[in-house]
Amino acid sequence: MLIRFPEQNFNNFIVPAFQINEGEIVVIELPGGALFRPLLSEIKNMLTGAVAGSPVEINSEFRFVEHFKESFFNSCFSPVTIGSYHQKYANRPNLVYEKIYSTPGLTKRAKVNTLTVDVKKKLELYTTLSWTNRLIFDLASVDPKGGTEIFGIVKHAIMPKGAAILIDHCDEFKNQCTTFIKVNYIGGDIRSDSVKLISKSK
Repeated sequence: MLIRFPEQNFNNFIVPAFQINEGEIVVIELPGGALFRPLLSEIKNMLTGAVAGSPVEINSEFRFVEHFKESFFNSCFSPVTIGSYHQKYANRPNLVYEKIYSTPGLTKRAKVNTLTVDVKKKLELYTTLSWTNRLIFDLASVDPKGGTEIFGIVKHAIMPKGAAILIDHCDEFKNQCTTFIKVNYIGGDIRSDSVKLISKSK
C-alpha cells in the first residue's frame, strides 16, 4: 500500500476513502467550474504530504505534474525554451524527459509558451517521470484526444512498480483505471475561495 486516503469533507464535498498500490491508477472525479482548482489543490496537498496533521497515510512519495508558469515579462523578452526547462526541472540522468522530442518539429530551442496545451502537458509529464513514476496529474484544458494519449503514456510509465492518481472533472477513464472515485456534494453554502479541509473520521 502506497497511500491510504480516509474519507474527507472539503467544504461539503465528500471525497470517499481509497488506497493505491503499485501498478494502479486511481481516478478522482471532481466537479467542474470554479471549484475544480481549489479542490484539486487541497487534495493534491494532502496526497503529497503538504498538509500538517493530515490523516492520509503516505508510505511512498508521489510527485504532482506541475503546470508550467511564466510571467508576462519573461514570455515577451526572455521566453523559456524546452532546453532551458529541462535544464531547470528534469532529472538529467534519466533520459525519459527526452521523449518529448518525438513530437514532430520540436527541438530544444522551441519556446514552451508556443506549445499546444497537449504538447505542454507531455513536456510536464515526461519531465516529472524523469524523477519518479509515482505521480499525481490532471488534464485541465487538454482536449479528449490529447487526454487519451496522455493517459496511455501514464499507464505504460507506471508499470511495474509505479502508480498514478488522475484528478479530473469527467469520468472518461472510469473503465480504464483500477479505482474510480467520484466526489459528491452534500449540500450547504459553498464559495470557490473557501474550500477548507475538515477531517471526517471513518
